[in-house]
Amino acid sequence: MSSKSKRRSITQTHDRIAQLGWEPTYHDAVPRYPTRYHIPSKSKDPMKQIMREYLPMELEKDDRVYGGHDAAVRADMPNKAHERWLEILKPFLTVTNYAEIGAGRCMSMLIDAIPSNELRNGYHVQYMDEVRHTGMQMALGRWYAKHAPDPGGWNQMQKAMPRDIFTLGGMNFANHFMVGDPIQCAFALQVVAETAFTNVAFVALPDVAARNGDFTLPTTYLSVQSDEARHISNGYATLLTVLQDDRNIPFIERDLQQAWWINHAFLDVFTAVVMEYFSKDRSDDESFLNKWDRWIRDDWYRAYILKMGKLGLDMDPHIFERARERITKGLHHKMAMLAFATWPMHFWKFDGLDEKDFEWFESKYPGWYDEYGFFWEAYRELDDPAEQALLLSGMMSEAPPFCWTCTMPALIDEDMCHRQLHDRTRFYCSKECRWLDESNPGRYVGDRNYFDRFHGQDLADVVQQLEFVRADGKTLMGQPHLREDKKWTIDDLRKIAMTVESPNINTAKAMGLPSGDWSTAYTEGITDATGRNGGPGPVSVPALDIPLPLTTV
Repeated sequence: MSSKSKRRSITQTHDRIAQLGWEPTYHDAVPRYPTRYHIPSKSKDPMKQIMREYLPMELEKDDRVYGGHDAAVRADMPNKAHERWLEILKPFLTVTNYAEIGAGRCMSMLIDAIPSNELRNGYHVQYMDEVRHTGMQMALGRWYAKHAPDPGGWNQMQKAMPRDIFTLGGMNFANHFMVGDPIQCAFALQVVAETAFTNVAFVALPDVAARNGDFTLPTTYLSVQSDEARHISNGYATLLTVLQDDRNIPFIERDLQQAWWINHAFLDVFTAVVMEYFSKDRSDDESFLNKWDRWIRDDWYRAYILKMGKLGLDMDPHIFERARERITKGLHHKMAMLAFATWPMHFWKFDGLDEKDFEWFESKYPGWYDEYGFFWEAYRELDDPAEQALLLSGMMSEAPPFCWTCTMPALIDEDMCHRQLHDRTRFYCSKECRWLDESNPGRYVGDRNYFDRFHGQDLADVVQQLEFVRADGKTLMGQPHLREDKKWTIDDLRKIAMTVESPNINTAKAMGLPSGDWSTAYTEGITDATGRNGGPGPVSVPALDIPLPLTTV
């Protein structure tokens, strides 16, 4: 007779866990994160994850990740990978790491808001995942800082988050995981970001990394992505739970569309620029648009969202089609030019495109050179400080305003719109972003227009305020090339004497509109957070039900 005890099945163990209470019995709990959704009492966790199975699996995965870091040192990977690629990982890791932190915060909100012990168990396991991902990505950042050819900038990361134009956009995007109604946040994180966009950012992008000689990032991020199946399952369970009550359907349709748009507004642009403009290797047969169609349009929207119609969700395709339309209009190509033109205001180095790059872009996007080639030819000619010229000098006064909602520039002229509030003008990159702001009062607050705070200052002074200067106190962290010689310094910027201008202030003035300066509004307390829309305070806000405008305004 065997002395071994019979092992309880995972299903039985999970059922037992689901019976354990999470609610305190010693006081009447007050929800910290109230929701306007109607939450039914019954729900299911499709993954049935338990710690007994989870912890050994994650330990083995961690051993492989950190073992891969050691193997990469022995293989001299940092000196074999293309430096152009390694430089863009500085902001990429900064943004994704902050998103992991926001995702963990979202789990705390859901545990507070949803009374289902079974779902709470799933959220708890996901919280553990997010802590793991945060640690792995910080360890990867430290690894690059120790071993990459140029460690300058790796010491910035979260410090640089609100200071850099584009990592600020990443911070704003990831804040949607933890600001607002908990179910609204869950849709932005679990149903959209993790179900749709991690396929591109954590699967397709590591493939580009490997093509550029970097297998340390794929080792880490593919391990992260292996946990996303659990998070996708949590999102599906959350969605099915609130779908049980028909009163939630209008809320779901609205919040899913808005979650989709804010993810698109930043991630599509950021990921596309990282993959296409910082890849030195040109062996990839797919453009970003090809990847987007395969991973997001076909595998997510068509195979997942559209099929929700069988469950009662009538999702208007307009906002999804609008996102692809913006990509085909060259949104990320225009953004790349702005990123490269503003190189002194970033904490990583840039590498101008060459003839091989031109050929690749022209083959993937016919007509690309005719539309954008002039910029890249000029960029290469002005990367030497001896020229005493910056492309930014000629672009500053003509730059488009930045969007109040997504904080990205309004690069498509016909989509730009505005509204007046508090005797000031808010600009938006699209009618969709204006809709998000109008229908979520109190959510989009703070000092949101990046250039407003620097309007009228010398560029050299701005770079010093940002602390994007190397340890010698004069050489810039950002550079327009990868060469070891002819590096730009603060003194070079002072010789040019370029004045930073706010496109929002300039555009409002040119159009005869009220002031576009919102930095002063912030200092005056006008755009402070109020606690509305899902935080402590009133939950029922009439503006939440403003419909999406379908015509350009």
